[in-house]
Amino acid sequence: MALVFTTAVVRADCRGHTRRVSSVCLTGNRILSGSLDKTLRLWDVASGECLKVLSGHESDVNALALSDDGKTAISGSGEIVTGEKLVRLWDLGSGRAVRDFQGHTAEVSAVSLHRGLAASAGADATVRLWEVSTGQGLKTLAGHQGWVRAVSLTPQADRVLSGGMDRSIRVWDVASGRCLHVLDQASAHTDGVYGLAASPDGRRALSASRDRSIRLWDLDSGQVLRTFLGHDDAVRSVCFARDGRWALSGGEDRTVRLWEIGTGRCHWTATATGKVLSVAVSPDSRWAAAATYDRHVLLWGLSWQ
Repeated sequence: MALVFTTAVVRADCRGHTRRVSSVCLTGNRILSGSLDKTLRLWDVASGECLKVLSGHESDVNALALSDDGKTAISGSGEIVTGEKLVRLWDLGSGRAVRDFQGHTAEVSAVSLHRGLAASAGADATVRLWEVSTGQGLKTLAGHQGWVRAVSLTPQADRVLSGGMDRSIRVWDVASGRCLHVLDQASAHTDGVYGLAASPDGRRALSASRDRSIRLWDLDSGQVLRTFLGHDDAVRSVCFARDGRWALSGGEDRTVRLWEIGTGRCHWTATATGKVLSVAVSPDSRWAAAATYDRHVLLWGLSWQ
């Protein structure tokens, strides 16, 4: 039976980062956040308490992604002028860095992780694929005409999506590294793409843009299926709920919004403490989290019937 949303309740306001929080991820009982204070923090969902601080980056932490089992994570770091420009693998149990993936020539702004494969993208206008177990660089995908701000592997890890400040969204074949297509140019965003999320079945994708809209795409045809309007400023992040029937978004209008994919209807809007830079939904769809410009990690409990 499909989930039907009923209510959302504020559960925690996690504070500890000293600069803006750039990224957030959720497991069943843990929140992982990354910040421009160069740290990652692991929080307990039930209490909102910080369990671990993961240190070691020498530059801003711009992006995070969790492994499928929630035991490891990758972070992307770097700054516009100076910095590491790398992807780092972390063991969340120990809080220790495992290895670095190096190759980007400018800051890494987006990462994704599925089935032992990592993808990263950044200001050097490339998308890079990595073997997680060894750190080996597998492919460099070039084609964007500028900063690549978003990347998303399909859960099947057979395709990778990328979007950037050139307003285009590209679909790449992982095995060959070939660009399969650029999503419908006639329906493209009118400003840069900040966020991407592949659906659980790998057939659709959501994109979030500076043009204040969210679009749902068919990855086989490259066509737009639906446009979601409601944000009053740039939409920075979007993700699917696990069943693929719902989506969560966050934007610079300081709101977090829950959308029904099939109708395009916004069922819930929450006002955050600052501009929302990243959102996440737990695998069981019971929790939603947001990372904000003003250094907060916010958590809501979602109720369904």
